Amino acid sequence: MTNKELIEEYKRIKELDDIDFSKGYKYFYSARKHFQSVQDGMANENNFFDSTITLYTEVSKPRRKPDYISSSGSRYWYKKDGVIRGSDHWGNRVANCDWAFRKKDGKTVYGASAWGTKNFTEEKFGFSKWSDFILKSEIIELEGEEVLTTFKNKVGFNLVEHKGKLYEKTVVISYNRVHK
Repeated sequence: MTNKELIEEYKRIKELDDIDFSKGYKYFYSARKHFQSVQDGMANENNFFDSTITLYTEVSKPRRKPDYISSSGSRYWYKKDGVIRGSDHWGNRVANCDWAFRKKDGKTVYGASAWGTKNFTEEKFGFSKWSDFILKSEIIELEGEEVLTTFKNKVGFNLVEHKGKLYEKTVVISYNRVHK
């Protein structure tokens, strides 16, 4: 789809107001479904950590040093097809991401609520493929033009490439809702 078509679809789905904020798992699945129709491109090690939704599946701890350690202490190992994350906090609102965690026993952690993470007493390790990440897209304005953030143009945290230039994003329309 073209940028214009993606924006039209985004505005259409935003009007549906179909994200269910009542419970963690309902929020996770409805938000993922909501944003899936405006995906363009695929996550990578430079953009997966900013406003994304995915389901990590528990794996063993990697046997090498992490490629990145976040300010909260989460550790990341990049692979060709995805990323392994080691952390003691999972679920909705991991920073600005919604990262569910499926344990080896088959149970899935979506967070303490639709608005918060679930903290574990020990670090858990999960893997997600780059192709499984969904971007919580937003409409931004660049050079007087509305642009939808996608994995194709999102090159880093709050950084978008447009017409060969890098911009810090300023949101025009996003799917935000105040929790009451």
